[in-house]
Amino acid sequence: MVYITSDLHLGHNAIYKYRDRFKTRVEHDRYILDKIKSLSKRDILLVLGDFLFDCVDYEKYIQELSEAKCRIKLVMGNHDSLKLYKEDCVDVQLPLYSYKNMWVSHCPIHTQELRGRLGNIHGHLHLEHVKIGHNQFSGKDKRYFNVNIDVNDYEFVRLETIQEHFNQGG
Repeated sequence: MVYITSDLHLGHNAIYKYRDRFKTRVEHDRYILDKIKSLSKRDILLVLGDFLFDCVDYEKYIQELSEAKCRIKLVMGNHDSLKLYKEDCVDVQLPLYSYKNMWVSHCPIHTQELRGRLGNIHGHLHLEHVKIGHNQFSGKDKRYFNVNIDVNDYEFVRLETIQEHFNQGG
């Protein structure tokens, strides 16, 4: 099964201040790592950016991720460590690519770039509605699917759920 998520922010020292479900960074990161480790060897986890910070515990995280049974694919985000390019436990993907007739990216792409695709699977936006410049980006635009863990109740999203969303016109 393919699962898609983003903005896990592993190693972010103050993440628990933004995610009140957790009392500490350690509690937050343990929750995320346990979710990853619960996936099977037949599963693929596609992370759309902001996966792992370059932090003091970086090597510890890499060791834990290398023990995961699933395959982890990563679209680099604005907070990811460039060291991830060298790690065997993560397959780094192109920053924008087409997958099953959908655009995949860390940040949402401009509507004019959707050309012929069902929509854009993205992360980066931690809220359902965000004002960017003079434009209101809304979770109501059915051409987009935000897989950010913050707007998906800290769950990874099944690819089938996203495909149904786009196939039903949102």
